[in-house]
Amino acid sequence: MTDHTTPGGDVAEETAAPWTVEALLAVEAAVLAVPGVTDLYRPRPTIGGAVAAVRRLASGRAGAAGARVGVDGSVLRLAIGTDGTAPAPGVAHAVHDAALEAAQAGGRTPTRIDVRVARIG
Repeated sequence: MTDHTTPGGDVAEETAAPWTVEALLAVEAAVLAVPGVTDLYRPRPTIGGAVAAVRRLASGRAGAAGARVGVDGSVLRLAIGTDGTAPAPGVAHAVHDAALEAAQAGGRTPTRIDVRVARIG
């Protein structure tokens, strides 16, 4: 599921406020608390995500903590496993809402949240 959370497209990495370890861990905890979610996996890397990770490591910003939440600028990428008791699209929507709420509570507004169901049941 891909959702354009805010209009206007993605914010460039250079202008986006950096994600903190605490913000990423809050998103991770919120996702794992969604009924029907059994796992949160590290999403597939993208070139932009790899460059951002190198920048974060070099600057001492969010590194290993929150590694199961993919960040490309202001885009969150999540890969979840579900228990199969609820329809996966509904769980993915709930994950989107929980991740958005946690991000906004930490002062962030992702431009997009991508939720991929990697495993069902």
